[in-house]
Amino acid sequence: MSKQAGRWLAWAGLGLGLFVVSTALVWDDAVPAVELDLFEWINGWPDALAVPLWPFMQFGMVVAPFIAAGFAFYLRRRRDPALGLALGGLTMWLLAKVVKEVVGRPRPGGLLEDVNYRVDGGPDGLGFVSGHAVVGFLIVVVAAPYISRKWTVALLFLALLAGTLRVYVGAHLPLDIVGGAGLGIVAGSLINLVTVRD
Repeated sequence: MSKQAGRWLAWAGLGLGLFVVSTALVWDDAVPAVELDLFEWINGWPDALAVPLWPFMQFGMVVAPFIAAGFAFYLRRRRDPALGLALGGLTMWLLAKVVKEVVGRPRPGGLLEDVNYRVDGGPDGLGFVSGHAVVGFLIVVVAAPYISRKWTVALLFLALLAGTLRVYVGAHLPLDIVGGAGLGIVAGSLINLVTVRD
């Protein structure tokens, strides 16, 4: 096994660990005290932030991997990362919906009484895992081998911000984001294991 393959397997293991631990913590609709405190702090940020920060939340939308794939192909003229982003992103967005049905954890409004809702937030539906987090972190991992460290950090910041804003608008609890991030890291690492050459 090459050093690079070992690295991607290690990242996949880390992502799987995040997903498994967060799933165990939220099973049976549990809301750990630390998660509740973090949710109340983020969800309590001023309403005035909602509109200016809304565009950053779109980093994890289902269309984001296709946009990223277009940029990847335009900048690098390489099919593998572009296909990995587009197909991997769509597949994981759909898989996130399956995980939601299996785990069955409601959104914050189904578990808590005091939730501040902003644009794109609401009490209906299921929360674990966050599709935005899955997609955002997949983009970071798949793009990382092809961009500089500075741009990787910038994308990571966007993924973290998008996930945090999903908590801010009342759409998710923090462990929904952690589980989604883990799933995105697993998928992105496995895509890179297959497509990235030494």
